[in-house]
Amino acid sequence: MNKTRRAGHAVLTAVAGMVFALVTPTVAAASEQAAPASCPQPGQRVKTSTSPAIYLVDPDFRLRSIPDQATYFSLWDSWSYVINDGVLSCYPNPVPLYDAELVKEPGDPRVYIWDAYFGFRHIVDGQTFARYGFSWSKVKERTPVEPKADMPWFQ
Repeated sequence: MNKTRRAGHAVLTAVAGMVFALVTPTVAAASEQAAPASCPQPGQRVKTSTSPAIYLVDPDFRLRSIPDQATYFSLWDSWSYVINDGVLSCYPNPVPLYDAELVKEPGDPRVYIWDAYFGFRHIVDGQTFARYGFSWSKVKERTPVEPKADMPWFQ
């Protein structure tokens, strides 16, 4: 099943004192395939019972490996994950989430996730921020923010 991405007019959403610009989608096909329902879905943090590695399923149904404790705690406040020994068969080629952090520009309410692999990706609304369990206290101000318009953190 092919996923579709959408981009269009903006709607503002306020959550925990921050405002998100929600982009209402227009259709553009994505090349990624959605994982079967038995696999972890976007927003889930998982690990196997045989490895200390923790993974995150991102909006593009890619498995993102969290390389170290510092990266983990730049996004979340506490350890939280589920054990799933089939995660690597669902997503066989994890991409590291290097140097990830949550950022926003001073005076701009939009929040982004940044990592060394993808760059800045706009977290489109508070519901998405909450689905991933990100921590509001981890959002840092940073300039400049140069988002990838075609790669929002959207689901």
